[in-house]
Amino acid sequence: MSVAFSGPALPPEVWSHVLRESPKSSLVSLLSVCSIFHDIAVRYLFSSIKIYFVGVRRGEVMLNTNHRHWVEEVARKLMIKSWELLNHISEEPSFARVVKSLTVISFADGFSIFERMTLANTLLSIPNLETFRWIGNHPDFGSTVAEYLPTTLRRLEIQASLPLESLNHISRLESVHLSMPWFFPDDEEAHDSWTNDEDLFDLEDPDNLTLESMFQTVGPHITNLRISGSQYGAIPVRIFNCLLDLEIFFLGGEDETVGLDLIFHHATQLQSLTWIGYINRRAYTFLPPSTSTLLPNLTSFRLSGVFDFDDITQNPTDRTDFDCLLHFLQNRKLLRRLYVRLPDLHWPLGLELWAIAKTLDKLEILGLHTGEGQIGEGDLNRILDLLPRQLRALHVAFDCGANNLLPLLDAIASMPNLSFLHLYGTISRLPILLEDLAAENKQLQMIGLNRAIWDIERVGHGIVTNKWPRWKIKFNVEEDFLNEDDAWLFHYN
Repeated sequence: MSVAFSGPALPPEVWSHVLRESPKSSLVSLLSVCSIFHDIAVRYLFSSIKIYFVGVRRGEVMLNTNHRHWVEEVARKLMIKSWELLNHISEEPSFARVVKSLTVISFADGFSIFERMTLANTLLSIPNLETFRWIGNHPDFGSTVAEYLPTTLRRLEIQASLPLESLNHISRLESVHLSMPWFFPDDEEAHDSWTNDEDLFDLEDPDNLTLESMFQTVGPHITNLRISGSQYGAIPVRIFNCLLDLEIFFLGGEDETVGLDLIFHHATQLQSLTWIGYINRRAYTFLPPSTSTLLPNLTSFRLSGVFDFDDITQNPTDRTDFDCLLHFLQNRKLLRRLYVRLPDLHWPLGLELWAIAKTLDKLEILGLHTGEGQIGEGDLNRILDLLPRQLRALHVAFDCGANNLLPLLDAIASMPNLSFLHLYGTISRLPILLEDLAAENKQLQMIGLNRAIWDIERVGHGIVTNKWPRWKIKFNVEEDFLNEDDAWLFHYN
């Protein structure tokens, strides 16, 4: 039976706004309603796509399981969907124009020559591609694909070997993330460690001269950069002068602090700083105190590192490195996003970080790890007293020793702007229910428990939870989240 609409039809712009506010899961059903809904839904559903190269043996590593038959089933499903996407892009120019971001997850057992050449050929059909990611080194991100990347590419993120010689045709990159040897995060695990990839650890770093040559070609417009602590010398000073976002990953080398002070002097426009990895304790002494004139525009700081604080515990007067971190954060009045994960930090030192967070009036995004030591009910109450109530996104990781978590639920309920929440038990999973969290705070749209993620949809008075599959969690990208802030908070936890 057809339905007649009285009055003039709404313009596509209005429908676009309405559908943008709809749950993503409901957009799939709109593809077959009418041409207007189809065109709008396609833009939201397929502006970012993922292509999977998955083998059975490496698929077990990728999916963190030993269940071979399940791996085979998932690999078949992901590979078929990947081919369908690539084929549709090649055959339908209107669909190809929608794609703005493409991510390759590469965990195959063989060379995947056919798959790589198919991908390379498809890249020629995507006129509006802005973001390209390659995650995994099996097969590697080689010249077969790199040479076909469009010259208009804006963002390149590589978690694999990098064919520098094949990127010289790209001259307008704004964001470059070089490969680091970790994946974040492991999914649903009650262990507080990273996912190290031995193949990425064994990759030979490009020498600084080669890197410098590449940045001379592709670097004039770069404002977002991820490099290792040994690669500062390869980056032209003019790039540091223009950087807005800098991520540095540390591998524990003694030379990784050389040049840090120069970076802070030259990166005068920097708004976001991230440190990740095995950070030399001396590095903290290079962090400029908030009273200095350095980094005046900093609005985001993210730290996820391994750091041995035993010396501070044994000798409380020897806390120079930790105090440097505190002095760096204190009175950063512009700071909007803060994430600190130092799992080796002994409680109650971590309480000092919570006290600083409480004083940051503009803080909207917060993630803190309480460090070593079980958090009892008294400790939990002290944390909750210091918890800023204006937050839009919150991540808390702690070893729960409290029997009563009702104060935590009450605190979450009292945060009127909170739309993203991730709680993580570092030793064992927290005794807390997803449904209770969603019911306590009606603004929550995404909830994480021990690195499992659920989208929260509210239908009338009911709640529908959609759990992410583990491969989406482990290889999450910014477009998977509701906004860039939520992705920033979750990515390196």
